[in-house]
Amino acid sequence: MARERPRDPVPRRQAAPQQIAPLPGTQRLEIEFDGATRSYLLHLPRVSTGDRPLILVFHGLGGQGAQVERLSRFTTLGEEHGLIIAYPNGADGMWRVLRDPRTEIAFARAVVADITRRAPVDRRRIFAVGMSNGAMMAAALGCFAPDLVAGVGLVSGGYVAPCRNAPHAPAILFNGTADTMLPIEGRRLMMPVRDFARSLGSGPNCRAQPEPLEPVSGTQPVRFACGGAEAVLWTIPGGNHGWPGGPGGAPHPDATREIWRFFETLR
Repeated sequence: MARERPRDPVPRRQAAPQQIAPLPGTQRLEIEFDGATRSYLLHLPRVSTGDRPLILVFHGLGGQGAQVERLSRFTTLGEEHGLIIAYPNGADGMWRVLRDPRTEIAFARAVVADITRRAPVDRRRIFAVGMSNGAMMAAALGCFAPDLVAGVGLVSGGYVAPCRNAPHAPAILFNGTADTMLPIEGRRLMMPVRDFARSLGSGPNCRAQPEPLEPVSGTQPVRFACGGAEAVLWTIPGGNHGWPGGPGGAPHPDATREIWRFFETLR
């Protein structure tokens, strides 16, 4: 029997979803990419000096940048810490990265290039974050484009294969035990998230072993690290397919602030 190959889901043809307005101070920008007009949202902090870190935040399947802006609250964090925050919009509301992520990675590079023409970006501190299908996109950048992103934050994602590239970007992951959409233990083509985290924390010629970190609000984060690689996995008891600390997600931990704390250690 032929082995089943991973396929990116293709949304059914339907009327284009209503475009949600970004939050005040966030602008919608368009770029030409691969023969089409694509868009992203950009929020520049009101007060900042010098080159600033840039965080790309990728929405989930069928979503758009304005939704994950509200869900993640990264715009608020950006104002507090002087960060540049961008929310790219996927074609047809999705990120096609399961079979071949090269086109989506090229789009991310195009977005970064456009932002650097508009704002003072610290190119050593560009990060990628995503929710669900957006977590898959951020994971692809961390695995295949570590020259672009210095770290990735993955929220409620599902993954089909370990990252075997070396080097790859450090990662922090959040998954709930009650997520029925992308179960933490895996399903069909999706591998257990713990195994994926281990692959991100394993370097060349070494396999990382779990190291429990200090519990936070009843949640036990685990660190995998060896050979210069690092990944921290937060397994959230009873957590759903949502953004921890955000609307509708588990109340603890606050994934947005934990992601930024993790990124700050990567300087």
